[in-house]
Amino acid sequence: MKRPKTTLSGTLKQEFKKDLELFENFLVILNNSSPIRNVEMMWADDLELLDAAHRPKLTTVEALVQIQTAKKEDNSGRTSPGPSTHFCNLVHGFGAHEEQTCAKSDKPAQRRCRETGMSQLYACHVGLMDIAVPVTCEGVYLGTLFSGQVLKSAPTPEGFSQVRQILAGQPHIDLVQLESAYFRVPVVTEQQLAEMLRTMEVFARYLANAWKRLKVMSELQRVRERELALDRRELAEMLLTVPGSSAYEEREDAIRGLCCNIGLEELPNHVLLLRLRPSAPVLERGEGRLQEVELAAAIGSHLNSAKLAQLIEERCHSWPNTFAAVVGPGEICIFTLQKAKSAARMRSALEEMAQALLRIVRAEGKATARVGICRLEQKGAELLSAYREASVALDAGHAAVTWFDGLPGKRQQPSHALARVLIALQAADSATMASAVQDFLLSVPSASSGPGHLQQVQGLLTWGCEHLARESCSLGLSFLGMDEAKERAMDTIIHSQNFLVMADAFRGFVAQLRQQMSERFSRREDKIVMQTQRLVHQLGPETVTIQEIARHLQISAGHLGRVYSRTAGHTLEEYLIRQRLEIARRLLLDPRLHVAEVADRSGFCNPAYFASVFKKYMHCSPRAFASQPQRWMTGTFPKTAN
Repeated sequence: MKRPKTTLSGTLKQEFKKDLELFENFLVILNNSSPIRNVEMMWADDLELLDAAHRPKLTTVEALVQIQTAKKEDNSGRTSPGPSTHFCNLVHGFGAHEEQTCAKSDKPAQRRCRETGMSQLYACHVGLMDIAVPVTCEGVYLGTLFSGQVLKSAPTPEGFSQVRQILAGQPHIDLVQLESAYFRVPVVTEQQLAEMLRTMEVFARYLANAWKRLKVMSELQRVRERELALDRRELAEMLLTVPGSSAYEEREDAIRGLCCNIGLEELPNHVLLLRLRPSAPVLERGEGRLQEVELAAAIGSHLNSAKLAQLIEERCHSWPNTFAAVVGPGEICIFTLQKAKSAARMRSALEEMAQALLRIVRAEGKATARVGICRLEQKGAELLSAYREASVALDAGHAAVTWFDGLPGKRQQPSHALARVLIALQAADSATMASAVQDFLLSVPSASSGPGHLQQVQGLLTWGCEHLARESCSLGLSFLGMDEAKERAMDTIIHSQNFLVMADAFRGFVAQLRQQMSERFSRREDKIVMQTQRLVHQLGPETVTIQEIARHLQISAGHLGRVYSRTAGHTLEEYLIRQRLEIARRLLLDPRLHVAEVADRSGFCNPAYFASVFKKYMHCSPRAFASQPQRWMTGTFPKTAN
């Protein structure tokens, strides 16, 4: 299987094109001064940084057409840069019959160049002398430079008679024109051949150095893009820190430094919140298939959201003083600095921005989206309040773009909202529970500059965890497992100044309660599957074994495998592989880690096995995924991996 190609950015394509312009001028000089005039670069098919559609064509003919007018050589209007080239063009029909003629000698020469890394001086199938010089860069084969198409002794009628015999059965060849061209093929000496070979080897080294510079630039560009993405994420986290906490004032200089680094002139003053909703998949009915298809649809939805987030972030970067960051599953926060002479113009600018983002989502056709916009005239230090206003606007309205209007009376009391969460837990209704959790989080008082605001937010969220834990115990859930999850969530809430981190901790605790509730009130085999998946996450997918899971569940490994496969619709081995690949995909986004380190950290026995499994399930190599994750995020695991 050929390796996936990495597409170059427009800037790098332009830089590489400048390097190749020297080659074109070299070819023109060569055509005007050397008896051996024709040169062609044949790129490797599996070249990593160039795909076939954008691979530059480097030949003497192309250079002459672009830089100077080439001479007409036949009645059809087709051109050749010189007599030797014209003879060969007639032999292979100007490329139409390459495989039946010249490729018989050129392809073996190219193969020898690749295998040995050495230049080749050889006679082609009709007796002309050819030169093949490999172009390699740090052990990577880039292609072969071809030249020659000359004779070492003067052409004779006997020589052409042999050519005629060799080319018998090629109806596309006009023998009258071919004979005329044969007697005009240049004749060179051994010294001239040796000089041409040295010249081509020098330029092969130049091409290799140009390619090396391109690789370095590509890597630097990739690292820089990732650094900027991390800076944008860090800045979003800082801007959404609870106002009034000491951490906000301490990090003010860092915030301004990050703004400068990602290209913002000043702190943002408005927030737009875009919420994605995947299109409903068409589920396949049938025994053992529904759960599998639902899981595949969930994975596809997650990857599609990642792709849309990438497109939205790129669009936001094109606007001045604007950036975007993913702040939750399916939620993208857009921070922008708007300076307008009137409120009407500012509102119009924000509305146009929201509509442009919605068009991006609609163009993909795999999801729908809505945008909530905070009120006008925000201050830079109140962006958490702006984020919450945008979130309230989304929850309160149904339009594609909804503005925050104060919404008096929409906000519930925290106790009423938490009661809805408990009811949804008992009913095992995912949609209702998500809405109830969001209502509870919205019931937290809006941000203010008071010194006690942070403690107020933390107190309300920890009270919610305590209340849900106590009520869940009364329903029959195990206190020990729940108490550990509660303590983790409360510890995160107490030691964080970022409201989004606190909210995620609360959501995570509710999700664990829901899982325990499902395990308690579901049938035995479903419980085994849910407990197995919970143990995989607790013990770590990268290290846990089936025997270890079976020991915790106090059943045999064989029985566990049979029950899991029959109930879940896929084997436990496949589930572990998928979980390890999820870890690997996250680790591959870290530019500091090599593929071997990723393989070890994600639980694969060796890098070769990891690469084989990754390519089987993800349809690309780990290195290709790390180089261009947004390209490969659009796929899903195959059915056997669900």
